[in-house]
Amino acid sequence: MGVLTAADGRIRLGWRLLVFVGATLLGASVLGMLLPTGILSGATAILASSVLSGWWLLAMDARPVSALGFHAEASAPGEALRGLTLGVAVGLVVVGVMALLGGVRWNGQEGSVAAWFAGAAASLGFLVIPAAAEEALLRGYPLQALGETWGAGIAVVITSAVFGLLHLGNPGAGALSIVNVGVAGLFLGVVYVRTLSLWWATGAHLGWNWAHGYLADVPVSGLELMDAPFYDGIASGPAWIGGGGFGPEGSLVATVVLLVVTAGLWWGPWLEPAAKALDAQPLLAGPTTRLHAKTGG
Repeated sequence: MGVLTAADGRIRLGWRLLVFVGATLLGASVLGMLLPTGILSGATAILASSVLSGWWLLAMDARPVSALGFHAEASAPGEALRGLTLGVAVGLVVVGVMALLGGVRWNGQEGSVAAWFAGAAASLGFLVIPAAAEEALLRGYPLQALGETWGAGIAVVITSAVFGLLHLGNPGAGALSIVNVGVAGLFLGVVYVRTLSLWWATGAHLGWNWAHGYLADVPVSGLELMDAPFYDGIASGPAWIGGGGFGPEGSLVATVVLLVVTAGLWWGPWLEPAAKALDAQPLLAGPTTRLHAKTGG
């Protein structure tokens, strides 16, 4: 046992996380110079670097690439779709409660049914890579490595806190909005822990952002990146209800709804890892997860 290695001969957790961060930042910087400037290019660079760094570190522990959570199985599209449905449902519940409390209203504007559906598809496609990038960056290797050593609960809390802090520079960010982004991280972290699938987590992340950014046409983490035909969402009332310029993630309604849903998913029976997810032997698939595989694929 030494400064770099633990009693079992493996590199210590802290060093592995530093290697992950360093390799990811280096890879993203190199890819960023090769790709065109833009949000999607930056997200693509982070996604690719996070996945490659995670694969490399998992390989050091004799784990297959599928152990990261993006397993290449026939079940992947279904998992992503179920995650998307969950994220949309939770996101719309938040907006619905806000509307009932007078925290958001909609003004009419011109549009057509064809334009709405075209925009829905385009916005969904636009949000996929950023959602996957953030999941691979935080709920990929870091959450697994932390969970293996300290337990899934602590790993979810730590990665969620980092998730919140990464949004400090967003427009309109304040104390409540950063806390809420962290609480959203708890929700997404629990989705991953309970399924061991980054497809599930990415789908839930995508659904949350899409429900707010397009379906409700309100800001997502302070950013207004899209506009739906027919209507325009506008915050109203006190910021702690309407979220102000940060969107629903700046509202206390989001705090309550997310915490209730997260607790239900953590202690409830609704999400379980598929047998193939456990067969990939992710670092987190130990006794700290309290998980059991589904029968069948």
